[in-house]
Amino acid sequence: MRKNFGAKPYTYPQPVFILASYGEDGTPDAMNAASEVTMCISARHKSTENILKKKAFTISMADAAHVKECDYVGLASANDTLDKLAKAGFTVSKAEFVDAPV
Repeated sequence: MRKNFGAKPYTYPQPVFILASYGEDGTPDAMNAASEVTMCISARHKSTENILKKKAFTISMADAAHVKECDYVGLASANDTLDKLAKAGFTVSKAEFVDAPV
C-alpha cells in the first residue's frame, strides 16, 4: 500500500557535491554530482579522464551562496570550455593529501 505524504520538502535542499581534478597539463576542472556520489561517471567528461589519469580527486559540498557557480560547472564542459572553474568564479588550491584541486 502506498502512502501519499503530499508536496513537502522532505529532501530539500538536495546537496550538490563538486568533484574536482587536475588535467595532465595542471588545469583544474570540476563537475557537480547532485544528491549522491558514486564512481559511475560518463567517459565523455573531462573530469573522468582526469581522475583516471591522475588517480585522484576531491569532493566538496556546495552551499546556497554558490548555487549559480555550482550549476555552471555542471552545465559547462571542460572538453570545450577552457578555464571552466575560473569562468565560474572559483579559485582553487592544491589539496593537502591528493593531487587534486579544492
